[in-house]
This record gives sequence, structure tokens and C-alpha cells, in this order.
Amino acid sequence: MAQMGQQQTTQSGMSGQGVSLSERELLQIALNEAKLTASAVNTFALESSSDTLRRDYLTILGDVHNQEKQIYDLMQQKGYYNVKNASPQDIAQVQSKFSQGQ
Repeated sequence: MAQMGQQQTTQSGMSGQGVSLSERELLQIALNEAKLTASAVNTFALESSSDTLRRDYLTILGDVHNQEKQIYDLMQQKGYYNVKNASPQDIAQVQSKFSQGQ
């Protein structure tokens, strides 16, 4: 498989036609999968009747969150995940909305 930064190709189905995925798309898939995994493991931890099992799930959950952060940081470093800082006006609007109970 090609190194990071180069075009990635995966085979899809039996047709023999390849689907090209960019590094950005692969990282987005990895981030989405990590988010889904975190959600599932969180549910497992909440529903565990065994304290030992719950602690194990919480340890795994921490590991998954660390992986998510690494993927997110890499995406942000490469310019794939740009976050817009909220303006003071945006913050005031949200505060007003929630203080009114809407």
C-alpha cells in the first residue's frame, strides 16, 4: 500500500473496478470509525454490571479518545479539518438562546 500522502486505492466489489480514496478521505473515514467506536464502548461501559468490566471499558474508551485526537490533530495539521473560531457575537447568540430555554 502507498505511504501516507500518496493516492490510496482500494478494490470494491467483484467488478474489478478500483475506487481511489485520497489521504483526506481515508483520515475522515478513520475519524468517523473512531467516533462510532467511542460511542459503542461508552454504551458498553454504562451498561456493564461488573465493576471490573466497566473499568476495562473505560480504559479502552480512553485509548479510543486518544486515537481520535491523534487523527484529528493530523487532519488539522494537514489542513483537512479546519475549525472556525466563534466570534463574540456567535457566542452571545448561543448564550441567549440557551438562557431563554429554546
